[in-house]
Amino acid sequence: MQTGPDVLRTTDWTRAFHAYGSGTDTPGHLALLLTGDADERGSALDHLHSALLHQGTVYPATVPAALFVAGVLDRPELDDPAASEAAGTASGSLRRALLGFLAGAAEGALSCQAPSGSAPGPLSGAELDRVYAALASDDEDEAIEVWESPALDALMHRAGTDMRAAVPALYAAVEPHLTSSDAGTRMCAVEAAAALARLGGLEPDLSGAADMAETRDEGAVIVLALGACGGDTTEFLTHADPAIRACAALAPGQRANPAATAELVAALSDPGAADAWFARRPAHFTGHVRFALVRELAERSTAEDAARLLPVLRALAPLTSSFAAEADAGPLLGLVFRGADGTREGPASGPAAPRDPAELTALQRDYLRVLADHDGFWDGGCANFTVVLTRLGLPRERHALRVLLAA
Repeated sequence: MQTGPDVLRTTDWTRAFHAYGSGTDTPGHLALLLTGDADERGSALDHLHSALLHQGTVYPATVPAALFVAGVLDRPELDDPAASEAAGTASGSLRRALLGFLAGAAEGALSCQAPSGSAPGPLSGAELDRVYAALASDDEDEAIEVWESPALDALMHRAGTDMRAAVPALYAAVEPHLTSSDAGTRMCAVEAAAALARLGGLEPDLSGAADMAETRDEGAVIVLALGACGGDTTEFLTHADPAIRACAALAPGQRANPAATAELVAALSDPGAADAWFARRPAHFTGHVRFALVRELAERSTAEDAARLLPVLRALAPLTSSFAAEADAGPLLGLVFRGADGTREGPASGPAAPRDPAELTALQRDYLRVLADHDGFWDGGCANFTVVLTRLGLPRERHALRVLLAA
């Protein structure tokens, strides 16, 4: 499959699009990755992440862009520093940033896979012409209308399929960087290789990167990648480093292992320490490290586990704020406040009826007292946590929560 600068010339960009419309502006941005100054390269990276990978979504223009990136990864120009507001990178080389883009594109393609048997059918030539004309049109209403059409759904699904077909070429370009002399590049390559391997059903060979690993950060990235690709991380559950043990415990294959669950609980006994584990946080952790630990712990727990997880909420409470409260407390509250039929009351069910004080259990009251006793849950500025409370039938305001507890 063709990669590198030739992709800019051979791709019909009028028949591709990204989050903001026609993909005809994309080749100009991509070329600047090699020829532009620092500001132009930053703008090109912003285009990759804001237009071609908007909120983790893969578009038809994303696929040729990824193939272009794959073909230039070994260019010496990519040793230069990169800075991109959209990519969230303020340091490191341009090569690291582009490896991150490939990892994100693979993850995006994984998340957009259609359920078996639900793939949309092919589009006629006339329908395709109409879609591409609307995407390139200056008429905003026309563009909005086509974004809501079934034709767009079919093209978006095709983008995921095309990304999967490109995996062998993309993985082959990433593989040499698994043993780069630069540790940061190795880490980014491991994350990209793992994401591509998952998308293409490959078994990544991370042994070279493991042999060269020198830091906790590198070890964590490798263990997380191993687990994400279906590998057995059991041997790392007894590692001397608590960060490595926790990363091993996060593996999907460890969800039924009580020892792995115990490691997550142990890590959350000091969530502040867990947040400070890494100098370069692995991409698996999209926010504070504790967020991923809490989410995974709640996913593999049941309402019967809620009593032993109360200390986890107590440890999290001093660290939280209204911006973090949804991630800190939401998963645990979902365990202890379940519907009568045993199903989780959550986003799918919408607002729940207000709680009757007489029906609160002693454990539920203990959980609510943690919320009432800590300012961070109520310091204002973000509505996400109040949405969680509403969907669980709990008061949105601290005073009202105290009234409920006192009733």
